[in-house]
Amino acid sequence: MHQYAIGIDIYDQLNIHNYEVLSPVSGTVLQIREMRSPKQKFEGAIDKEYLTIIQNPDDENTVFKILHVKPALKVGQEVDPGDLLGETIRNGYFAPWSSPHLHLELKKPQDVLRAKGGINFKLSRQKNTITDKREAITIYDQIPVKIHHICEEFILGRFPNEVYLQIKPFFGLKGTCKNLSFIVDGGIPQYKHGILHLYNNEIIETPQPIYFNNIKIGVLNNLHENYGFVNFTPMKISLSNIPIRGLSLFLARNRPFIKLIPFHENHFNIKENSFQYLKITAT
Repeated sequence: MHQYAIGIDIYDQLNIHNYEVLSPVSGTVLQIREMRSPKQKFEGAIDKEYLTIIQNPDDENTVFKILHVKPALKVGQEVDPGDLLGETIRNGYFAPWSSPHLHLELKKPQDVLRAKGGINFKLSRQKNTITDKREAITIYDQIPVKIHHICEEFILGRFPNEVYLQIKPFFGLKGTCKNLSFIVDGGIPQYKHGILHLYNNEIIETPQPIYFNNIKIGVLNNLHENYGFVNFTPMKISLSNIPIRGLSLFLARNRPFIKLIPFHENHFNIKENSFQYLKITAT
């Protein structure tokens, strides 16, 4: 559902510890349900999922669907942005490297349980955010990564500034095709699909190869308003010459961390605040 812009994951932090979550929406709590989750894939995951449904106060024909949060709410309660919703959980829907987060969808009231059938999100962008879309792009043989945090499941690092793009108010990883730049969102290549965040309703022929650091990473297959839908192509990624599974990408108000996902836990003997080097090779 994320790859079709009908679900958004909101992270307060990127470690694997659960934390209290504040509401991103307002409305009346219509339904709270505890459900079973798929079989846990890692230690510490629970076998429960929690569904919270909140009425959209601006449209009686749509509701907000929230998952992955054990609610501290009651049916009938009024919620405002910033109010406490509950605490995050990690369960069988998560990969071992997935950080706790709030999953948000916009749904029709009669269709809240089905995974499909959500309504497309449209992230607000500030007007007049276009910079020179033909700006020079720095190409690295190996991209330097400053290591900020290390845990067993993943490593958090930050790329050089020129590897990011800002489409106000968000920063993200810069991708390109022809003369256009955009933000690439998703998991490369482990989630197989991703989204491009475009400046405006750009006119781009599809299918269209897309690139990061001058390496083909996927194919743009479809467009919807300011989004492009991408299938990632096979590739090899290594960090300081050690193969890794892939990268998880995020949008943020400042240049976001990149999550580097190893094939095996405790796979690296590196230190925080060191510089390592990432290489992507098309296969």
